[in-house]
Amino acid sequence: MSADKIPAKRTAIVLIEPQNDFLSPGGTMYAFIKEQLAERNVIANLQELLEQARGKVAKIFYVPFYAFLPGFPELKVGGPAYDGLRGIEINMKADWGMGAWVRGTPGPEIIPQLTPQQDKGDVVVEGKMTLDAFHSTALNYLLRANEIEYVAMTGFHTNWCVESTARSAYDMGYRVIAIGDCTATDTQREQDYAEQVIFPRIGRVMNHKEFLAALE
Repeated sequence: MSADKIPAKRTAIVLIEPQNDFLSPGGTMYAFIKEQLAERNVIANLQELLEQARGKVAKIFYVPFYAFLPGFPELKVGGPAYDGLRGIEINMKADWGMGAWVRGTPGPEIIPQLTPQQDKGDVVVEGKMTLDAFHSTALNYLLRANEIEYVAMTGFHTNWCVESTARSAYDMGYRVIAIGDCTATDTQREQDYAEQVIFPRIGRVMNHKEFLAALE
């Protein structure tokens, strides 16, 4: 195998949080990311990536964020979870109510354009409550159980959950690929920093066409 090729049967695509709260009008955080989604054609890129990689790579893992009960009873009011990003999300407004990732609302649902095809082997990894998908899910076990060596990172937001998960993948001994045009965040500045400074230090940065062409 040449150095620029990727062994498809030892490769998994990890798709972080392709959910309405991020990606659909009315979602709690859609207003912040919508320009980047449109300008960089991210959803269409992801659709093409998944359609062409499905059946070639060993697995496609979807990792949606956990759907909290209304009112967030899982978390102590004023406790550590209310600091930082989680506390901000709890107080965000969506067209369907208050708070991100609320069970029984459209917010935590995966968008129709990226519906997982579990009958074709896609796996939905449940339980993500943290920025790093490894920290609060069985993702590492599932990757190891499928003898995965190469992890191709996609999803949202580039410099939050995607970066956190990619860093952990590198530390756990996986070969990391960041598929830049299948990730997005709030601004081009943040996207550029992740692609130009962070990701090259923990793996390879490719666009989805380069990744597909490299599979063998």
